[in-house]
Amino acid sequence: MSKSSTSDRRLRAPTLEGILWQLAQVFWVGGLWVFHVGLVPALKVSGLAPLLVQDVAVQIDRWLIGVAAVGLLTQLAVLARLQGTAAWWRSFSGQMLLVGFTACVGYYTLRYGISVGERWQMFCFVILGISGIVLAAQPVPTRAREPRR
Repeated sequence: MSKSSTSDRRLRAPTLEGILWQLAQVFWVGGLWVFHVGLVPALKVSGLAPLLVQDVAVQIDRWLIGVAAVGLLTQLAVLARLQGTAAWWRSFSGQMLLVGFTACVGYYTLRYGISVGERWQMFCFVILGISGIVLAAQPVPTRAREPRR
């Protein structure tokens, strides 16, 4: 039997979960990359004092990591709703979300708890950015199919 054109996955309307997934991803991944690839270099080129640019970058980093943590939690909740909490460990997207959330927790722990230095904080920031790019390349998760009886 041939499939009808309405059963084609590409033609289905996006679900609320899919829209929420992509919206959260745009805010946290896009914010991280636009800030560090676009805004900070533009501030450096504009002739502002280097100490001022560094202070702005440090202040906004805290907020970006917070936005990323909220976005990651949103995406983890969407993944749990669609495929169950076991998908956090089973699926590659879930694993990347956990890596990103661990990087957020690590950043705040290093900044306010241990206060070791900027290099480890930047390492957490880079890990968070890379996990975001990898997540952006993954397909939006869909509902797990019910087994046929």
